[in-house]
Amino acid sequence: MRNFQINDFPNIGAVMSSKMVTEENYKPNFIFREKPSNENDSGWRIFSGFESDEYSENPNNFGIYDPKTILKIDETIAHLLLYKGIGSVWEKTTNNEWIEVIDYPLEDDFMVEHQLTNEWTLLLNNLFIKKPEGNDLMFTTGDKTVRLTLLNYAGKQKEAICEEKEQEISKRGLEIDIIKRYQLKQDHLLKIGYHIKEYDAQRDLEYHLICAFTIADNTVLQNFFYFDNEKDLEWALETWKKISYKE
Repeated sequence: MRNFQINDFPNIGAVMSSKMVTEENYKPNFIFREKPSNENDSGWRIFSGFESDEYSENPNNFGIYDPKTILKIDETIAHLLLYKGIGSVWEKTTNNEWIEVIDYPLEDDFMVEHQLTNEWTLLLNNLFIKKPEGNDLMFTTGDKTVRLTLLNYAGKQKEAICEEKEQEISKRGLEIDIIKRYQLKQDHLLKIGYHIKEYDAQRDLEYHLICAFTIADNTVLQNFFYFDNEKDLEWALETWKKISYKE
């Protein structure tokens, strides 16, 4: 991960902060990233941890700020703001270390079924932002991304398509290090794929990628699951399992 000078910190969008932090000399002690309210909003919400319920219910006690304003108060949150995705919740310990909170409820944290086509559906957390990318469809939180491409195999049965994709994966394995290969059968679908690591030079970060194919007769939904943290492997596999096809 790259280290940034405050004035060179990338533009991630605005943050909303308690004025206890920006005006009363408190350090940030509790932060979370919710689904952005607009394209200029990063989704990050900054608290000192000392706000009462009454204080937090008054919108006048909060303001919209450039992240650099917060970093001048506490540089320790720089990597969290830059690298952690929507749905992230963090609190600072008495040792001034940031730890992840896994049970904090967020307003938009619930599952949604996306109708991709008349036949294909995807069950995904509502925290993901939908972003069409050319002929592809992408859903992202920032540190986890699903990218989907529909491929036409008219006239081919799923078993033949699966064999073709297995050969492609075997050839790919001669070029790169495959961590693990996957093969699943769910109802009338065949699912095959593989897990690799790649490097993002812009972010100076190694990330995980599952390249997968969900196969039905005559058609394939190509799936790419990108995730920065190895602990999200289970998320990727479970999301893959939640892709369905109605014949």
